[in-house]
Amino acid sequence: MQDGWRRHISYASIRPRIVRSIAWLITLSKRPSTSRVAYPVFWVFEVALSLLVRTAWFTLPVYLFHYVYRYYWAYWTSYFPPDAGLFEPAWPKSRIRLVILMATIPTWGLCMALGVVLWAVLKVLVMHAMQSSRRKHGREDGVSTPSKRTRARRSRMATLLRTNYLSMVCFVVSVSMALSGVYMFETYEYPGDHRYKGEIETALREPRDSGYFNGTKVFVAAMFNNNIEIMPYWIKEITKVIYYLGSDNVFISIVEGNSWDGTAEILDEWNGTLDQLGVPHLIRTRDKTIPRPADMSTSNPRIEFLSATRNLALEPLIERGGYDIVLFSNDVFIEADSIVELLKTKDGEWDMVCGLDLMRWGLYDAWVVRDRLGRLVSSLWPYFLEDAGMQAVMEEEPAPVLTCWNGIVAFRADPLLPISLRKPGPYPQSASLTPAQTPPIKFRRSGDKECFSSESFNLPYDLRRQFDMDRIYLNPRVINSYEWKYYVWFKLGMGVSMVKAKMVIGDTKRVWVWDGGDCHPW
Repeated sequence: MQDGWRRHISYASIRPRIVRSIAWLITLSKRPSTSRVAYPVFWVFEVALSLLVRTAWFTLPVYLFHYVYRYYWAYWTSYFPPDAGLFEPAWPKSRIRLVILMATIPTWGLCMALGVVLWAVLKVLVMHAMQSSRRKHGREDGVSTPSKRTRARRSRMATLLRTNYLSMVCFVVSVSMALSGVYMFETYEYPGDHRYKGEIETALREPRDSGYFNGTKVFVAAMFNNNIEIMPYWIKEITKVIYYLGSDNVFISIVEGNSWDGTAEILDEWNGTLDQLGVPHLIRTRDKTIPRPADMSTSNPRIEFLSATRNLALEPLIERGGYDIVLFSNDVFIEADSIVELLKTKDGEWDMVCGLDLMRWGLYDAWVVRDRLGRLVSSLWPYFLEDAGMQAVMEEEPAPVLTCWNGIVAFRADPLLPISLRKPGPYPQSASLTPAQTPPIKFRRSGDKECFSSESFNLPYDLRRQFDMDRIYLNPRVINSYEWKYYVWFKLGMGVSMVKAKMVIGDTKRVWVWDGGDCHPW
């Protein structure tokens, strides 16, 4: 009995202190002088521990999987809490759980693979310690004859090989799941979203003043206010576009005002970078030319302020002309590939083309966009309820629309220019006006007898009304968003959910129709 006691103590000596205590209790319960009736607790504890060890191969992986899944779920809810105002049809719970599961499986596989390796190492150490103890006491499993010791070794070897085989299978499966996560991470980009990635990379690697586009001169305009989170990304992507278009073919005009978060400082730094690149530009920071209304809720004072600020960003174009296209960007996350995609829509055969801004309820700027028949649209894919637009979006082709803006837009510059600065040659215009009589358009608020609309709606409306420019498209490939978390979600195609329902701002019974299409009943 003394030898048995020593074997237990020697085996337990390689364990932590708490495990040594457990081994001591089990040993105590097995001593001849100890009655199982007198010590039922020890017996129950031994049975429970035995069951735990025997079922650990199943219970531990299940618990680990549950833990990893709950961890990712908590991470998700930290970004999108229940009170975030998500529109559930645009964020179906089944798809959210699928995304979390796609992250859980590779992580769980990696943890399992590491666990198998650690278990194998621990097992080798334990067996080595046990064999050392047996050799020290001159016995092996209580077997004294050589033949019995040989059979005992063979039995242990068979068990070890069988265990190693199962461990190897578990290891291979776990590593495969972990590698599937690596594969998903490396191939997450949808090829259709990066059709011009190679051209942009070439432009960055081998820059030239004439660029790699078709020589079209592009006037890039934007306005910012407290956009510190967006600015580094936006500047990086616009700089790529500059390399692609060529410094000879770009003008950058930005208006920033009333910021307190460092937006102005970032733009000041970029101002110096543009000087080094030789890009013509005018960046107004800390600008207070246009008084900002105290109340920026959706009303005429807000629209008048935004109209005047956008017109201020266009001043260098209106004063000197010389550019074919205006590229006007809101404060959105967007990739350079998407901007090139926008400019190449329909091989350049357009008068105006818009991106697709997506947020918590799907399509964000439903106030501006109208389908080609002037009707209201849905905030959920495929956004349009009429056949031509719906089919175009489903095929990822530009959809014809009456009006749009949606985060970023490109349009022909001539209608904004004084007649003396317009390029010679015919261009669409109203049949009742000659070129000399057609005044330039600009951003404006709605007239008293018009549908109350944003300045972004009135620009394409005026392009049609005054210049008969009706080649206006929304390109569903040009995804952008005002917040990074929504941008990633929709950019990866997670937010596709088809529901046929119009997005109406106000009472649906009060929607009315004018020559600009359906009017939201504010």
